[in-house]
Amino acid sequence: MQYGSREICNVVLKDIKTKEPVVYLESLTTADIDVKGTTVWAKGGRGAPKRIGWDSEKDITQKMESALITKEAFGVLAGSKFSATTKPVHKKEVLTVVDDATDKSVTLSAKPTATAGYLTFFYKTDDGSSIGEKLTATVTTTGTGAAAVTKAKFTGAPVLATGDIVIVDYYVDAPAKSQTISIDADKFPGTYMLEGETIWRNEAGHDVPALYTIPKLKISPNFVISMAMNGEPKPFHFEAAILKDSKSQSMILIDLLEE
Repeated sequence: MQYGSREICNVVLKDIKTKEPVVYLESLTTADIDVKGTTVWAKGGRGAPKRIGWDSEKDITQKMESALITKEAFGVLAGSKFSATTKPVHKKEVLTVVDDATDKSVTLSAKPTATAGYLTFFYKTDDGSSIGEKLTATVTTTGTGAAAVTKAKFTGAPVLATGDIVIVDYYVDAPAKSQTISIDADKFPGTYMLEGETIWRNEAGHDVPALYTIPKLKISPNFVISMAMNGEPKPFHFEAAILKDSKSQSMILIDLLEE
C-alpha cells in the first residue's frame, strides 16, 4: 500500500518530565522534518574510487510555520512568559485646537497617568507627524469613569488659533487585563516533547491517522517578528533541533493507525 500526505499537523509541545501540555500549535501552515547525516569514505585504487562508507552525525531539524500565534507559543519562542502589568503605556494623539471660553484647548481621549516620571508633551504641527514649536498647557480631568473628560488648556507663547493642530505625547495607565512579555538577554527557549497528529491517505482513498512523536526537541532561539502594511499576513516561524531520546536511540516515532 502506498500513501500520500497533503495535510498539516496539529501539534502539542509538552514538558518532558511531567508530560503536561505547554502549548498547542493548531494554526500551522507548514511543518517540515529535515533529516541529514554525514558519510565518510574509504577510497583506494586507481582513480581513488569510493570503496566503503560510514554514516554518522545524524542531524534532524523541525521547521514549522504558523498563521496565528498564542501568547503561550510566543513565550516558548522567547523563553519567557506573559505576565500581568500595571505600568503606564505610551500614547500619541493629533488634536485640533478649539475655543474654550477665553482659552484655547484640546480634549484628550484618556487621562494621563499620575505615575511619577511620566510627562505630557505638546507640540504644534502642520501634518500630525512633524514636530514644531513646543507648547505649554495645563491638564485637568473632570468627572469619573466613562463620564470623565480630560482637557489641556494652552498657556503662554506661542499663541494658538482655533483650528491649529497639535501633537500630544503622553502616557496612560494600561488597562486592567494588560500583559507584558520581556525578551531578556539571559533567557532562551527550552527543550520539549512534541506530539503531532495528521492524516496520510492510502491508494484506496482512505485517510489514516498518522501520529508523530518527537521525544526530545530543542526550540531554536532565532525568530523574526514581521510587520508589513500590504501583502499576505506574516506567519510565525518555529525551528527546532531534534535530539536523541535519553532512554533509547529514537529521534522520531511515526505511528500509522491502520484499521
